[in-house]
Amino acid sequence: MDHRAILQNIRNFIVDLDGVVYLLHTPIRENVDFLRFARLRGFRIAFLSNNTFLPREGYAAKLNTMGVEAKVEEIFTSAFVTAGYLQREKPGGRVYAIGEEGLKEELRRAGLKLLPRFSPRGADFVVVGLDRRFTFQKMKTGLDFLLKGAQLVGTNPDPTYPTDSGVIPGAGAIIASLERASGQRARIIGKPSPDILLFLLETLRFRREETAVIGDRIDTDVLLGKNCGVLTILVLTGVAKREEVLSSPVQPDIVVHTLQELREFL
Repeated sequence: MDHRAILQNIRNFIVDLDGVVYLLHTPIRENVDFLRFARLRGFRIAFLSNNTFLPREGYAAKLNTMGVEAKVEEIFTSAFVTAGYLQREKPGGRVYAIGEEGLKEELRRAGLKLLPRFSPRGADFVVVGLDRRFTFQKMKTGLDFLLKGAQLVGTNPDPTYPTDSGVIPGAGAIIASLERASGQRARIIGKPSPDILLFLLETLRFRREETAVIGDRIDTDVLLGKNCGVLTILVLTGVAKREEVLSSPVQPDIVVHTLQELREFL
């Protein structure tokens, strides 16, 4: 495979965070070094994550601390995009959120009203992200709102989440419990839904034919690129392993062990 020919028209990289730039708090140095190199070569870089732990400025600060240049306007999370979509769909809508502070902060900033666990008023949406403090009570409250007419919205379908100490359950596992209990299929805004990537491309004015998506998951990152007609690069520093690539019906355009392998082709 001629990687140089495949990459010759690429001017923009859209980069996943977890499993590509870092594992929770630990930078993946080879990939960080490549991103510095790409910036110096004049490539435009944006970051696209299904993670909802932090608001966008939190991720910008985290990346810069790790030596990765990043501006807030270059960071797109499933929480940020989900909040924007729901505010446009129902301005000031009522939301019961299952997730961490990054998700809740983005929902508040968008102008949506967050509901407490006990609320006499129904919710318009039950929004679910990864919640490391998920409990049976949160599931029950979410189910109560869903059975009263709320719409189930997932920030992302990731079944697992990679950390520096191993894999933990992801937002998709929580969403699945509420889907099963309520009988309602969640609307997913984050990867691999085209909505999140199309929003980024439009906002930053990236042309599809000049853009590559870099990620560590076939079922979200690679599938997202395929859904939108964008070049895909799978890096094996996170969730996906070589065996999965060989057996997957969804095939990335390029597979590398670390992003440093791309340097000679740019």
